[in-house]
Amino acid sequence: MKLHTLGMDYRHDSGFVIDRPNGSGDSLMLIFKTPALLRLNNRVVHATAGSAVVYSPEYHQYYGADGAEYINHWVHFDAEDGDEFLRRIGLPYNTLIPPSDIAAAERVLELLSLESLSDAKGTAESCDLLLRLLLTKLADGMERRAEQTSQHSGALRELRAAIYRSPAECRSIDELAARLSLSPSHFQHLYRQEFGVSCYEDVLSARHAMAKYYLRNTALAIGQIAELCGYENDVHFIRQFKKRTGMTAGQYRNGGRPT
Repeated sequence: MKLHTLGMDYRHDSGFVIDRPNGSGDSLMLIFKTPALLRLNNRVVHATAGSAVVYSPEYHQYYGADGAEYINHWVHFDAEDGDEFLRRIGLPYNTLIPPSDIAAAERVLELLSLESLSDAKGTAESCDLLLRLLLTKLADGMERRAEQTSQHSGALRELRAAIYRSPAECRSIDELAARLSLSPSHFQHLYRQEFGVSCYEDVLSARHAMAKYYLRNTALAIGQIAELCGYENDVHFIRQFKKRTGMTAGQYRNGGRPT
């Protein structure tokens, strides 16, 4: 593996966004020190502090702040045997890696940064080994995630399918957690680990997908659609729909044209 450049503790404000439709041309590792917003596999993903991602060279890189401040570590590198090595240690490209021992990863990053500045004969070999060690540390997070969620994985996936089939039946996080006999906080933690998105966000996405279907394909009144999608009243539905789509329900039904 060949190191190109790296940076530690780079800071940006709430408006920070990187958008590279064709990737960076090399592999990119990011470790998030603050919450971040990403697009992976055509989905918006909210990354918690301590999580990471490794982009393949041509993959669309879209990431940025998800709060008042954005801080990350980054490493650009080439890997001739990248696919084989990552597969061997269980670390996929272009997938959110859950929080792991970030302190251990930072210690390796510090060593890598110092080694990259050396003019010693074995610098390239040392950087190669440290890059592999860093990736292995991140893979530890994937392994722990599998251990923590495996016993609940099937039930979580069934629940998620139920959410998208019948979002109106999903009244509260407490009720959904009770279905799996979990505390609300533990349920939400496992759900985000399993799917890379909060349960609340999935419920909202399911409700709005259903609302869009009814608006485009039926003549049902707005109030009826709101009820079918699980909203207590049409006022709340109208407010949420415009917030997420940028247009009123009537405009959406009218093909985006003013009503």
